[in-house]
Amino acid sequence: MESEGQLLESFPDGKITTAALATLEKSDAIRTAIPLISEAHDGKELSDRVVVQTDSTAVVGVYNKNSGWRVEHRIDSEGRDPKAVLDEAMIKGQGETSLVETPDE
Repeated sequence: MESEGQLLESFPDGKITTAALATLEKSDAIRTAIPLISEAHDGKELSDRVVVQTDSTAVVGVYNKNSGWRVEHRIDSEGRDPKAVLDEAMIKGQGETSLVETPDE
């Protein structure tokens, strides 16, 4: 299983481009790498909040210019449906915003 920060080690010291996230998804080890929020800057889409999912875990990564990338939430995937893990990561990653509807329990 990946350590908490291992999935973010290759991230730049700054916001990450959506193109770089798409490239990560081509890796066999990465199931999903998507921005939660992105903004246009100099013709590039940049994100400081992402979800990265492997077969064993999903993390919500957040960038802060003073401390770099850190794992805000970690969701273990063992014995769980990958879609359910991704849905949980998306909900945890939205913070105070309402980007994803919370499923009825």
